[in-house]
Amino acid sequence: MNILFFISHQPNPRFIKQINYLAQNNTVTLLFFKRKTLADLNKSIAGNVVIHDLGEIPNASQPVKRISVYLKTIKKLKQLFKVTDFEVLLINNIDVLLLYNAATIFKKKNSKVAIEISDLREFVFSESASAKRMRSLEKRLYKKYIDKLIVTSKKYYEFHFSKFFTKEVFVLENKLLSKEIQENKIKEVVKNKKTTIGIVGLLLRKDEYIKLFETYKNSDSVDIHIHGKGQHQNTVEEYASKYNNITYFGPYNAFTDAEKIYKSLDIIYLVYDTDQVSLNNKLALPNKLYECMYYKVPLICSKDTYLAELVERDNIGVAINYKEENAIENAVSYVVSNNAIEDAFKSLPKDAYLGDNDYKKMEVFLAK
Repeated sequence: MNILFFISHQPNPRFIKQINYLAQNNTVTLLFFKRKTLADLNKSIAGNVVIHDLGEIPNASQPVKRISVYLKTIKKLKQLFKVTDFEVLLINNIDVLLLYNAATIFKKKNSKVAIEISDLREFVFSESASAKRMRSLEKRLYKKYIDKLIVTSKKYYEFHFSKFFTKEVFVLENKLLSKEIQENKIKEVVKNKKTTIGIVGLLLRKDEYIKLFETYKNSDSVDIHIHGKGQHQNTVEEYASKYNNITYFGPYNAFTDAEKIYKSLDIIYLVYDTDQVSLNNKLALPNKLYECMYYKVPLICSKDTYLAELVERDNIGVAINYKEENAIENAVSYVVSNNAIEDAFKSLPKDAYLGDNDYKKMEVFLAK
């Protein structure tokens, strides 16, 4: 197949896994915009992938500037699509779908269009007039232009897309790919007697982080390690500068640094505020779940989420309401003292966290 990935941000580990996997047996081209808050992982992209960097895009809080960038981009896209045909177009939101349509308005389109949804936006859940208009637009666009839907959590389809999308659907959870795991055979990091709690990934949860920091600042028994970057990086850096037991390590490469990071941690803190208008946090299955399964690191997550359902079913962590008094301390105590968690990790089937078989099926799904 001749496949085009056209995504609205520089590829994150999830997309890089797909791009590299499909590039083994197909011709793959990548188009993307850049965002300041995301790590640059382009060095991890396979060398035979044709890459087109469309430049930096402002965040959603600057819609006028963003639209201006989109308009300037259409000219570049027209030139590309004039000389190249793709059998499969894989996009990640309706913004880039509209850009693609604008750039190919006078061109006969033979591509099958697949859209991958890794998060549900707030308009899906809101009852405001603007949200209802967005849902109406989304429904029309999906019916007219989208041939295939990929979701990273089956709950996304059940909650939202099942109401209007009747074409082909594939669930591709954000599991690890065995070929992408770079094992350096790092020995278990020698730790002191403290329990090390880790925050790993995009730094998007300000209140949740502050609750953890305030719970353990200056603790003699707990260290907190933060790896990643994002919009609340300043909050993390501020706490790290004040308290010796809170350390910020900065951005990392998920492909080359994961083993070292996870082997340095006793617990992953993966807590969300589930009282928001958006129910995305309740429905999502983050990649950290599968990384924790692979590296055998227990999770503390949020109650009343799909993630909690799986974590507690498999006994690989504990779910809490982080706003409740002593919830975090009790969770840490439970994880540290529960020897059954280690046995639970050992009993997990590999397909629970390795996506090799899923990716084979995904390639067939795109080719149909």
